Amino acid sequence: MRGKRHKPKPSSPTSAQPVPGSEDQVIGRRFVRHIEEQLRQLHQHPAHGNRDIFLDHLVVGHLIAFFNPGVRGLRTIEDILEEPRVRKRFGIPRLPKSTVSDAQNVFDARLLLPLIESLRERAGIQEHDSRLDRVTRQLVAVDSSFFTVAPRIAWAVFNGSGKGNVRLHVQFNVFDGVPDHVTLTDGQGSETDELRKSLRKDCFYVGDRGFQEYGLLKDILDAGSDFLVRLRKSARYDVLEERPLTAADQQARIARDAVVQLGWRDNQTPDLPGLRWVEATFTNRQGHEETMFLVTNRLDLPAWMIALIYQHRWQVELFFRWLKCMAHFEHFFSESLNGMTLQVYVTMIGLLLIAVETGAKPSKYDYALLSAAMSGLLTMEEALKVAAKRRAERKRAAEWQKAYNARKKNAQ
Repeated sequence: MRGKRHKPKPSSPTSAQPVPGSEDQVIGRRFVRHIEEQLRQLHQHPAHGNRDIFLDHLVVGHLIAFFNPGVRGLRTIEDILEEPRVRKRFGIPRLPKSTVSDAQNVFDARLLLPLIESLRERAGIQEHDSRLDRVTRQLVAVDSSFFTVAPRIAWAVFNGSGKGNVRLHVQFNVFDGVPDHVTLTDGQGSETDELRKSLRKDCFYVGDRGFQEYGLLKDILDAGSDFLVRLRKSARYDVLEERPLTAADQQARIARDAVVQLGWRDNQTPDLPGLRWVEATFTNRQGHEETMFLVTNRLDLPAWMIALIYQHRWQVELFFRWLKCMAHFEHFFSESLNGMTLQVYVTMIGLLLIAVETGAKPSKYDYALLSAAMSGLLTMEEALKVAAKRRAERKRAAEWQKAYNARKKNAQ
């Protein structure tokens, strides 16, 4: 007689229970909780037309795209939110492509600026090169970069060439490692004009040769801030005083330190005071040496620090490379200036959310790991643990390289 077959026992109810806090891991719900109060405020603005899409819904949809590089358009956002479970998790409705496209033109992107400022205050990043503490002001690297858009976007056609371009103007906070201020213009937008519109007090603006406009330098001083700008080799000046080079200056490859009067036509040059002229040699990305002429109003800083400050301007260049290569920010979801600006602002929100979570300047490793958490591959705690490990490894490597370079110089 065959033995009685026993049915397998059902799994224990406790084994099927979710891990506490796991509800925050579903497509990055935890990120949204950082800005829930601000999203509720955005929800107070009237809905788009007679539909049920509000500005906070639009922001969340764009954040999902930011943390998922595979999402390359509004159709994919619509597909993700077809799943009722995802909509319930975020408390937002479906986001049909056509409706979102219209909404991007209707909602004023500037409404997101208070949210961005709130996140900046909460990020509280303190880690930076301690040698820069003598600057005593907010160090801001300024630059712009072109992004190609479809030729059919008439307002962005560049110089009648038939090619579409928009220009992203960025004021990058060197100490915090995130942008302070961004604006978007057509390809012919002026770098100097965009900076002039947003000058603030107690900043130290660092720019390349595109910012060699003496009227702008005077405006920066009048705003109660400082500047450091690379000059073109054709710049004219009169030497007022030659300053001696210290051993530290020579080690930093400073060839000249002087006080000068810029310009050669008194009636066409703003009334600028005697400025600091520093001639320094840097090694470029190709490994070639390049001599640069730097001018600043800061007479109190040593020449080697002037060169060091200008080297940190490269952080804004790295930010543009990160946007284009790592965050795949080469495709806009809108063809209007307002819609493109909204997408840029949500990118800033995403970066600041990473800074709030990690407590550090966002890196490509942080972005990759937290994007994995956003997709549910890792829990947020797992992603942050690995991110901290990578950050410690990079710090040790940088310290080793610094010590190695010092030993190499001493041996010469």
